[in-house]
Amino acid sequence: MEPVLEELQEVYAGRVDVLKVNADESQPLVKKLDVLGIPTTIVYRDGEEIGRRTGALGRSDLTLMFDAALSDEVMKIPAMSQRTRLIRLGLTAIAFILGFVLTPGWPLFIVAGALFLLAIYDYIPGVREFRDRMIHKLLNAATEARDEGT
Repeated sequence: MEPVLEELQEVYAGRVDVLKVNADESQPLVKKLDVLGIPTTIVYRDGEEIGRRTGALGRSDLTLMFDAALSDEVMKIPAMSQRTRLIRLGLTAIAFILGFVLTPGWPLFIVAGALFLLAIYDYIPGVREFRDRMIHKLLNAATEARDEGT
Protein backbone atom coordinates (compact mmCIF):
# COMPACT_ATOMS: atom_id res chain seq x y z
CA MET A 1 0.00 0.00 0.00
CA GLU A 2 2.90 2.35 0.67
CA PRO A 3 3.63 3.34 -2.97
CA VAL A 4 -0.05 4.09 -3.59
CA LEU A 5 -0.34 6.05 -0.34
CA GLU A 6 2.71 8.13 -1.25
CA GLU A 7 1.27 8.85 -4.71
CA LEU A 8 -2.14 9.83 -3.29
CA GLN A 9 -0.47 11.91 -0.60
CA GLU A 10 0.98 14.05 -3.40
CA VAL A 11 -2.35 14.19 -5.26
CA TYR A 12 -4.24 15.25 -2.11
CA ALA A 13 -1.43 17.43 -0.71
CA GLY A 14 -2.76 20.21 1.52
CA ARG A 15 -6.22 18.62 1.64
CA VAL A 16 -5.63 15.21 3.27
CA ASP A 17 -3.06 14.32 5.91
CA VAL A 18 -1.72 10.77 5.72
CA LEU A 19 -0.26 9.43 8.95
CA LYS A 20 1.33 6.01 9.18
CA VAL A 21 1.67 4.24 12.52
CA ASN A 22 3.89 1.23 13.19
CA ALA A 23 1.60 -1.07 15.17
CA ASP A 24 4.51 -2.92 16.79
CA GLU A 25 6.02 0.28 18.13
CA SER A 26 2.75 1.98 19.12
CA GLN A 27 0.73 -0.64 21.00
CA PRO A 28 -1.06 1.84 23.32
CA LEU A 29 -2.29 3.87 20.33
CA VAL A 30 -3.33 0.72 18.45
CA LYS A 31 -5.33 -0.40 21.48
CA LYS A 32 -6.89 3.05 21.95
CA LEU A 33 -8.00 3.12 18.29
CA ASP A 34 -9.46 -0.41 18.53
CA VAL A 35 -7.35 -1.67 15.65
CA LEU A 36 -8.13 -5.38 15.36
CA GLY A 37 -6.16 -6.21 12.21
CA ILE A 38 -3.18 -4.94 10.25
CA PRO A 39 -3.16 -2.98 8.05
CA THR A 40 -6.10 -0.85 9.12
CA THR A 41 -6.96 2.42 7.38
CA ILE A 42 -8.97 4.87 9.47
CA VAL A 43 -10.42 8.08 8.02
CA TYR A 44 -11.32 11.09 10.13
CA ARG A 45 -13.19 14.27 9.22
CA ASP A 46 -13.20 17.12 11.73
CA GLY A 47 -11.91 14.77 14.43
CA GLU A 48 -14.71 12.22 13.91
CA GLU A 49 -14.07 8.76 12.49
CA ILE A 50 -16.10 8.33 9.32
CA GLY A 51 -14.83 4.92 8.30
CA ARG A 52 -12.23 2.22 8.55
CA ARG A 53 -11.13 -0.74 6.52
CA THR A 54 -8.92 -3.62 7.56
CA GLY A 55 -6.67 -5.22 4.97
CA ALA A 56 -4.61 -3.93 2.09
CA LEU A 57 -6.44 -1.38 -0.06
CA GLY A 58 -5.93 -0.41 -3.66
CA ARG A 59 -5.90 3.00 -5.28
CA SER A 60 -9.66 3.08 -5.94
CA ASP A 61 -10.59 2.25 -2.32
CA LEU A 62 -8.12 4.78 -0.91
CA THR A 63 -9.37 7.44 -3.34
CA LEU A 64 -12.95 6.73 -2.22
CA MET A 65 -11.91 7.14 1.41
CA PHE A 66 -10.02 10.38 0.78
CA ASP A 67 -12.89 11.83 -1.25
CA ALA A 68 -15.30 10.92 1.56
CA ALA A 69 -13.08 12.77 4.03
CA LEU A 70 -13.15 15.87 1.81
CA SER A 71 -16.87 15.75 1.07
CA ASP A 72 -19.24 18.17 2.76
CA GLU A 73 -21.95 15.51 2.71
CA VAL A 74 -22.44 13.21 5.67
CA MET A 75 -21.16 9.94 4.37
CA LYS A 76 -20.03 6.70 5.98
CA ILE A 77 -17.39 4.62 4.28
CA PRO A 78 -18.63 1.06 3.64
CA ALA A 79 -16.95 -1.70 5.65
CA MET A 80 -15.87 -3.52 2.48
CA SER A 81 -15.21 -2.76 -1.15
CA GLN A 82 -17.86 -3.35 -3.79
CA ARG A 83 -15.60 -5.99 -5.35
CA THR A 84 -15.42 -7.93 -2.07
CA ARG A 85 -19.19 -7.66 -1.62
CA LEU A 86 -19.82 -8.91 -5.19
CA ILE A 87 -17.43 -11.83 -4.75
CA ARG A 88 -19.21 -12.87 -1.55
CA LEU A 89 -22.62 -12.56 -3.21
CA GLY A 90 -21.40 -14.56 -6.21
CA LEU A 91 -20.13 -17.34 -3.93
CA THR A 92 -23.49 -17.23 -2.15
CA ALA A 93 -25.29 -17.83 -5.46
CA ILE A 94 -22.94 -20.71 -6.39
CA ALA A 95 -23.39 -22.41 -3.01
CA PHE A 96 -27.17 -21.94 -3.22
CA ILE A 97 -27.38 -23.43 -6.72
CA LEU A 98 -25.14 -26.35 -5.75
CA GLY A 99 -27.43 -26.94 -2.77
CA PHE A 100 -30.23 -27.75 -5.21
CA VAL A 101 -28.05 -29.87 -7.48
CA LEU A 102 -26.15 -31.98 -4.95
CA THR A 103 -27.56 -34.40 -2.40
CA PRO A 104 -27.68 -33.69 0.48
CA GLY A 105 -27.95 -29.99 -0.24
CA TRP A 106 -28.64 -28.62 3.24
CA PRO A 107 -24.93 -28.09 4.15
CA LEU A 108 -24.55 -25.88 1.08
CA PHE A 109 -27.66 -23.89 2.03
CA ILE A 110 -26.03 -23.21 5.41
CA VAL A 111 -22.81 -22.13 3.66
CA ALA A 112 -24.84 -19.91 1.30
CA GLY A 113 -26.58 -18.29 4.27
CA ALA A 114 -23.26 -17.63 6.03
CA LEU A 115 -21.73 -16.16 2.86
CA PHE A 116 -24.78 -13.96 2.38
CA LEU A 117 -24.47 -12.61 5.93
CA LEU A 118 -20.75 -11.94 5.34
CA ALA A 119 -21.71 -9.94 2.24
CA ILE A 120 -24.30 -7.73 3.96
CA TYR A 121 -23.38 -7.67 7.67
CA ASP A 122 -22.48 -3.98 7.59
CA TYR A 123 -26.07 -3.12 6.60
CA ILE A 124 -27.57 -4.90 9.62
CA PRO A 125 -27.83 -2.62 12.69
CA GLY A 126 -25.74 -3.80 15.62
CA VAL A 127 -23.89 -6.61 13.83
CA ARG A 128 -20.61 -4.71 13.48
CA GLU A 129 -20.69 -3.73 17.17
CA PHE A 130 -21.46 -7.34 18.17
CA ARG A 131 -18.59 -8.63 16.02
CA ASP A 132 -16.18 -6.10 17.52
CA ARG A 133 -17.27 -7.04 21.08
CA MET A 134 -16.68 -10.73 20.37
CA ILE A 135 -13.25 -10.04 18.86
CA HIS A 136 -12.32 -7.95 21.92
CA LYS A 137 -13.42 -10.76 24.25
CA LEU A 138 -11.34 -13.29 22.31
CA LEU A 139 -8.30 -10.99 22.29
CA ASN A 140 -8.64 -10.31 26.02
CA ALA A 141 -8.97 -14.04 26.76
CA ALA A 142 -5.89 -14.78 24.65
CA THR A 143 -3.92 -12.01 26.40
CA GLU A 144 -4.95 -13.29 29.84
CA ALA A 145 -4.00 -16.86 28.90
CA ARG A 146 -0.62 -15.66 27.63
CA ASP A 147 0.00 -13.60 30.78
CA GLU A 148 -0.92 -16.55 33.02
CA GLY A 149 1.54 -18.74 31.13
CA THR A 150 4.47 -16.39 31.73
